Amino acid sequence: MSRPKPVVLSLLLVVLLLLIHHHHHSADARSVPSIPSICNKPPPRSEGICTIEFEGYFFDPAILDCRMYLVGACHSTPGQSFGSLQDCVSTCVLGNRRNHDLYVNE
Repeated sequence: MSRPKPVVLSLLLVVLLLLIHHHHHSADARSVPSIPSICNKPPPRSEGICTIEFEGYFFDPAILDCRMYLVGACHSTPGQSFGSLQDCVSTCVLGNRRNHDLYVNE
């Protein structure tokens, strides 16, 4: 019986490594949860002059985190708005949070 040639063994090794690499990245892609569509909308904004302001939170995709905003109560346009930082984080940040300790005990 003849021994396998080094070229054939090298090709088999490359194919095996490619299969392992593809399987690893496929599993990673399935484990990342999708962000709900509300999280892709801009925060509300007010038009005109208003003396009353409300505070809320919105998801900023540029930083993958939630930020506070202030909006006038008069003539406001709709947009994504969460009443608390915790609501925004639990809805939009999911597994994308950069600092897990930031939201402890809120």
